[in-house]
Amino acid sequence: MNDLRIEAVLDCQSDLLAAIDRQDADAIVRASEALAAAVSMLGNDADWPEFVPAANRLRLALEQNTAALQRLNLMRHWTRQRIDRINELRSGRTA
Repeated sequence: MNDLRIEAVLDCQSDLLAAIDRQDADAIVRASEALAAAVSMLGNDADWPEFVPAANRLRLALEQNTAALQRLNLMRHWTRQRIDRINELRSGRTA
């Protein structure tokens, strides 16, 4: 594994987080696909470097994955609340 692959993952994660923050669905899909491709290039953990700075970069990549997951879960929750509220308003009008 080389540092370029690690940096590619980190760049893709940054792009995904920015797309999530903008709530841009098309950009989220593109960034997710790019991230999946970059992560697949990392290989398995047996290929991970023993060089400490590179291992630290991989840890940062995993932390960014967690941050992205938390943001997506929050967006999912907000969307569910909006849908529920719309359904409440619709049911109130037809009753």
